[in-house]
Amino acid sequence: MNSMGSFFGIVGIGAGIYCISGYLLMVRRRQIPKGIMLPKDEDPKRCKDVEAYIKMTSAQLLLVGILLAVYGVLELINTYVASIAIPVFVAIVLVMAALIWFAVRTKKANTTYF
Repeated sequence: MNSMGSFFGIVGIGAGIYCISGYLLMVRRRQIPKGIMLPKDEDPKRCKDVEAYIKMTSAQLLLVGILLAVYGVLELINTYVASIAIPVFVAIVLVMAALIWFAVRTKKANTTYF
């Protein structure tokens, strides 16, 4: 057993669930989750156009959440069930690409709507 694999798997699943819950908050309640989307000093109430902000950033947040959760599950399978190094590596690459895309879009949305 690899304790680091367990740790990263649990963190990946937790972060994925956190991002998915932020997405659901944005889509269902039309609120911007401050902890995920905004800098510490920014107030979600100052958003110029909440609907446009949600439309611009929600898909990326959902994608990151799903990929993180999938990575976490794959990491736990790799640690406890069977060695699946290639799928784990592919998941890591996809998560990194999605995080970069998410960061760029969120930065652009924050400068546009705040």
